[in-house]
Amino acid sequence: MNAEVTLGCYPRDDVAWAKDGKVREGRATVWVRQPDGTLKPAGEFALGDGSVMHPYVEVGGEFVVELRARFESEIFERRVAFIASGDEASDVFVSAIGPGAHAEPKAGLFKRTRYSGFEFGVMVMAATTEQGTRISDMPGPLFKHGSGDGVAAVSAT
Repeated sequence: MNAEVTLGCYPRDDVAWAKDGKVREGRATVWVRQPDGTLKPAGEFALGDGSVMHPYVEVGGEFVVELRARFESEIFERRVAFIASGDEASDVFVSAIGPGAHAEPKAGLFKRTRYSGFEFGVMVMAATTEQGTRISDMPGPLFKHGSGDGVAAVSAT
């Protein structure tokens, strides 16, 4: 039985970063495990990409997300394995990397919340993992993370 898994770029496209001149880059590559054990590319996201991806993965099948981000001179990397569950209503996870982000006071014409710091990753629906943060009743565009629940604690360099 196939299930449609939904993946989106995180942070959401309504997040505005502080205009502090700092370099923020992120890329996520999605791979689907084939019956012979190999990984087949299914797509890619970049920071600021508002698109959504719907790869077909058999329920119980595995797909892998490779996260790579840069904040100034720091490089962050992580490889996260997910198992398709078919339950989009309950199984929603964020897996992100970076040093973390915090809200700045609202400012500007539209009073959008701006964020300092940095997080980049994916939001995944209809799949489970032990390497991400389960989303449940958490308001706001960014999510608090504890150690080991999806945000890299140290850079890869």
